Amino acid sequence: MNEMKITAAGKERTVHITYKRNRNMYLRVADDGSLNVTCPRYISRAEIAAFIMEKETWIRRTENRQTKREQRHLSGIDEHEAVWLGRRYPVRFEKARTDFMMIEENEIVFFLREQSQERIEKTFYDYAARQLQAMILERREEWDREICQKNHIPLPRITLKYMTSRWGSCTPASRHISISKRLIHYPVRCLDYVLLHEYAHLLVPNHSKAFYQVISEYMPDYKESVRLLR
Repeated sequence: MNEMKITAAGKERTVHITYKRNRNMYLRVADDGSLNVTCPRYISRAEIAAFIMEKETWIRRTENRQTKREQRHLSGIDEHEAVWLGRRYPVRFEKARTDFMMIEENEIVFFLREQSQERIEKTFYDYAARQLQAMILERREEWDREICQKNHIPLPRITLKYMTSRWGSCTPASRHISISKRLIHYPVRCLDYVLLHEYAHLLVPNHSKAFYQVISEYMPDYKESVRLLR
């Protein structure tokens, strides 16, 4: 195997070249951003470089898909690791009479009566709900004041729910906002965005231009949070 360097799709990359008895060249993007090229022995490095440059759009699309897959993988918890507010932690398990968990500096420790995926998730999300409730209580003061009180709208009731298809919901008629417990896996700015998003529906019930004007007024960089949640 041979190597070369190239700048492609906005990054300097290492290209790993494997010569085989192929008729065609094949390109693969590795998780670390390097490129793997398989090609016939008679292909020159200049031809390999030209082939890679022709594939720049494909490389970008492939990396975007890889990033989304990684985000989906990180947005959860299993017997090896958990993601808490955007940070990945290894997990450790201890036997205990009562199920609970603790977040230490470099790991999350579960104290469980017995270890199972169902019990791990229940313990995790019960703890997450308490933390999210405290965070929402602190943050809602601004939106109660800026969106509800200034527009003479009754304050909403906010509840937490495990949701997989959406991050939050709002029913303006009943003034009820639901927030997904799964937001605990993402940076705090994502909770801030979802909370504002649902409060904004108290003013504009749809996703029209007027709705996003409300969002932009209070959070000009909201699209960064949207990107993280996709």
